Amino acid sequence: MFNYSLNGVTLRLIRETRYTNAEKECPDVKAEKECPYANIKQECPHVKAERECPYAEAKKECPYTAKKECPLRWCVTYKKKRVYYSTGIKLLWVEWNYLDALYRLTKNGEKIKSNDWDPLNKLQKNKIKDYYNDLQAYYSNRMEKNVRELAQADNFTFTSLNVKLNKVVINTANLAFQSKIDSLMKDEKVGNANVYKCALRSLESFKGNNVLFSEITPEWLKKYQSFMEKNGLRYSSIGMYLRTLRVIVNEARTQGLINPSTYPFGRGKFEIPTGSGREMALTLEDIKKIAAFECQTKTIEMSRDLWLFSFYCNGVNFGDMCRFTFDNIENDEIYFYRKKTFNKVKEKKEIIAPILPPMLDIINKWGSDDQRKSHIFPFLNECTTEEEMKHEISNLIRLVNKQIKIVTKALGLPDLSTYSARHSYATILAKKRVPESYIADQLGHANRTVTQNYFGNYSKEERFIYNSMLL
Repeated sequence: MFNYSLNGVTLRLIRETRYTNAEKECPDVKAEKECPYANIKQECPHVKAERECPYAEAKKECPYTAKKECPLRWCVTYKKKRVYYSTGIKLLWVEWNYLDALYRLTKNGEKIKSNDWDPLNKLQKNKIKDYYNDLQAYYSNRMEKNVRELAQADNFTFTSLNVKLNKVVINTANLAFQSKIDSLMKDEKVGNANVYKCALRSLESFKGNNVLFSEITPEWLKKYQSFMEKNGLRYSSIGMYLRTLRVIVNEARTQGLINPSTYPFGRGKFEIPTGSGREMALTLEDIKKIAAFECQTKTIEMSRDLWLFSFYCNGVNFGDMCRFTFDNIENDEIYFYRKKTFNKVKEKKEIIAPILPPMLDIINKWGSDDQRKSHIFPFLNECTTEEEMKHEISNLIRLVNKQIKIVTKALGLPDLSTYSARHSYATILAKKRVPESYIADQLGHANRTVTQNYFGNYSKEERFIYNSMLL
């Protein structure tokens, strides 16, 4: 009843007839001392597990439990392990039989046969109907929904399910991380969720899957930093993992799980290191060399062109660029919002990028064939969820980062990444003495100074003049 199955995870509602308490009497005798199995090392045949009961699969009344109220439980099975979740409901066999008949009526339209309900009076039947409605609502809104989300993402664990069902007290950093990841995934913030997943893997590689908040002290954090340094992580990655851990600790402190006096971060305690960053900006002459480079394969050529499109298009990040649709184009310009900061600021900043001739050439070469309700570039056209989109974007970024290095190596230039396009756009315009307020606008920086607000927005003519300096 209430069955669901996907990717090795199964969910169903059962009436648990097992005798799991050793203090229960054998149903055939009044006292344990009268049981012939009490003093010998054999199991009483009437208190074996449900799987050994000959009535379990035959849907017949078990003579030992038919007249006994047995609990209904949600049974979740994964990798041969079963976990049971209470419903708070206990039913006799005949009541369970009637509940099953209601389920079959709702699901398959099967009529309820008289032998399903003959022993029950109207009051009993109405009670079972109320139980059924409650179980149906909980199944749809909680159990099946959460099991399905984890199974579809192919990352099911009982810990994750328990967190989703609020069945566990989050007293470890591991559980708090998993709860944060689930929350981000629910809000379709897949990129942030992936950052927390990486941080959780790093934490567990250091201290396992049961890190208590009480363990996280300044000295512990110094050892964690040293562990990451010895494993060759850059300080940018170390800082990112430690900042995500600080978020988890801050939320735990807010929830009263950490005593404020033992808070480990801050001046005089543990301070998160910052990396100085690498110089990734190119000169305009370098950009022209990349644009003129004779690519050996179509894959290298496409990667090079997409990198150039990002550069000319205000240094747009690849996530936003892949999400561009033809509806974003208006009057020879692309209008869009940065997804990264859209939900973080009250005032939404729209970015307008002039379509320069090289950008139009790249669209004509690599753009989608069907412009009706289609993305400008075809990479996300078959995606239906944010998670699928993020997966495709990550694959594309990985490809471009690999292929663009082939170009720069051949030209004797430093290694580049997709982010280098944004850094180069801002640096080149700054060196050409383009107003800082214009560069900030085009990059989509959310925080404008009071003085910048007096200037208002730049006109289309000004945007074309300034961005054409990149050619």
